[in-house]
Amino acid sequence: MALLSEEMKKMIDQQLPFLATTGGDGSPQVGPKGSTRVYDDEHLIYYEHTFKQAYANLQQNGYAAVAVVDSNVEKGFRFEGTAVIHEDDDFANDILAKTSIFDRFPRAAVVLIRIDRIYKLDNTLEAGDRIA
Repeated sequence: MALLSEEMKKMIDQQLPFLATTGGDGSPQVGPKGSTRVYDDEHLIYYEHTFKQAYANLQQNGYAAVAVVDSNVEKGFRFEGTAVIHEDDDFANDILAKTSIFDRFPRAAVVLIRIDRIYKLDNTLEAGDRIA
């Protein structure tokens, strides 16, 4: 498992993260996940409410990558790992009870991503280097 630094946590909090998944046929899927947050030093979390392609891909294989970049400083990170979907269980109910997500959506789940690898997304020759 890889650990998030304070710099990484701050960037996730201040920028718009994008989630990437892959389908069974290898086709990529990527999109913004504005609810993405740091859960702890080893996990990211987001609230799933569309239940479309990313959700189906995660159900199928659990592989996820989250990319976040601060374009002003041309620096970023890609976090890769395995996602677990929580819906209608104690974990999801506890997390979602602290949100207003059900004011907008009739259904929601919590996706917890265990971070296994971290890569640099800087505008340098180190771009793509694994750092954890």
